[in-house]
Amino acid sequence: MRTKTVLMLLSIAALVLFAGSAFAITGACVNCHTMHNSQNGSSMAYNGSTTPNGVLLRAASCGGCHADATVNGSNSTMDGTTLATIPQVDASINYLAGGSFNWVESGTADNRGHNVADLGIAKDATLTADPPGFDSANTPVGTEWATNQLTCAGVYGCHGDHGQSGEFAAVKGAHHSNVGGNLTTADTVGNSYRFLKGIKGGEDADWEATTSDTDHNVYYGAARTTTNNDPTDTISSLCAQCHGKFHTASDIVSVANVMSSPWVRHPTDIDMRALPGTSEYAAYVYSVQAPAALSTLPATLSASSYSSEAIVTCVSCHRAHGSENADLLRWDYTGMTAGTTGAAAGTGCFRCHTTKDGV
Repeated sequence: MRTKTVLMLLSIAALVLFAGSAFAITGACVNCHTMHNSQNGSSMAYNGSTTPNGVLLRAASCGGCHADATVNGSNSTMDGTTLATIPQVDASINYLAGGSFNWVESGTADNRGHNVADLGIAKDATLTADPPGFDSANTPVGTEWATNQLTCAGVYGCHGDHGQSGEFAAVKGAHHSNVGGNLTTADTVGNSYRFLKGIKGGEDADWEATTSDTDHNVYYGAARTTTNNDPTDTISSLCAQCHGKFHTASDIVSVANVMSSPWVRHPTDIDMRALPGTSEYAAYVYSVQAPAALSTLPATLSASSYSSEAIVTCVSCHRAHGSENADLLRWDYTGMTAGTTGAAAGTGCFRCHTTKDGV
């Protein structure tokens, strides 16, 4: 009876821990940590391993808490107990803003997601060396993609401190100091958007499990106007650490003024509201399917928050982890047909290019 009571209390404590604030973790330490990885002769690790994990964690990797493929995007079943509101990155249904690795995990759909080693995903069979658009000038020091695979965090990852090689060391303490990101300061892992050190942004409390005009992430963008102005703290600049030539102003335009056409690559960190001859883009209305970014966070988020600026970013078109579409796109690119009046009209590319479909 005592054992059952203890387990019940731990289960309740777990629910309290993860059902509260979506930002800094509170609650019973035992839900995440174990002192000696042993209790009553059994392992305390979620995977049952007798080998203790870094930072005294019960999970062996980031995926130990965030990659449960059996549940939807905002639930987990660690240790057989359902814990609410842990963001999941391997869900096949109801996936969150960053998308899911589920489509690439099998190794049969490399072009639908990033091949992250921590989740047991094999290295991309097609892109075996540098990432597309690789630019060594924008890549963390020490990164060598021909011999190393992408990880969740650290030198070869997106999250945490790129000066730390281990994923636990890279995000150490961030779950406790998490402020949910912001658009003013990002100098620690904990105060950066989604633990992407140095990147600004406002975090939706449930990671976009639910969305509306006033309920979504606020991506941070910069309305740059010259080719020598490449921001380092926007969501697109994070992508540029591996895909620099798709973001660096000198690589996306063929003239000195970055606001002038012709562009040779799709622009990022460009404010659609500031473009000359904006009849095409002026009709853009914020859409979770094709989200624009802001450079300042409004006091109250609303549909009109994007009426004065609507900045294009990498994640306006792509999902960071993966999607059901090729190239991690938010929509099926094969359905984007100029002049269409079909089901794709007003969707995808036509969210911004509002005069290119047939509507």
